[in-house]
Amino acid sequence: MMYNQKLVASIKANGKVLREFKDTIYIPFASEYSVLIKNLNTVRALVNVYIDGENAVPGGLVINPGQSVDLERWIKNGNLSEGNKFKFIERTAAIEDGPRGIKLEDGLIRVEYQFEIPRPPITWTTTTTTWNSTPVYGRTPSK
Repeated sequence: MMYNQKLVASIKANGKVLREFKDTIYIPFASEYSVLIKNLNTVRALVNVYIDGENAVPGGLVINPGQSVDLERWIKNGNLSEGNKFKFIERTAAIEDGPRGIKLEDGLIRVEYQFEIPRPPITWTTTTTTWNSTPVYGRTPSK
């Protein structure tokens, strides 16, 4: 679990939050996993999740104050209900020789975020102006 500036990020496998050892989380091979993100701040957060160097949520996710998201799949073309789930697989010779090959960021999950800048409160002030009344054509304007 990572906590920084009121944003929490955890990795879950088999419905359980995995423990962190220093800066490393161990996921069993062939396990599907999800990234749990919770915004504890009072403003919205824009969150991007990079898995193996690729953004799993192109354009980012907006997470409202107090809201949490359990991200379990890649979001492609804005489709929130279909797509490949996150799965931790063992790197084999077939994968290394495949079209994707080996990347420097393989096995890394990176969460980037930024918080909305709070708007300053709007204060209203009212002023009262008193005009001197002068007769116009023998009439006094009413107040």
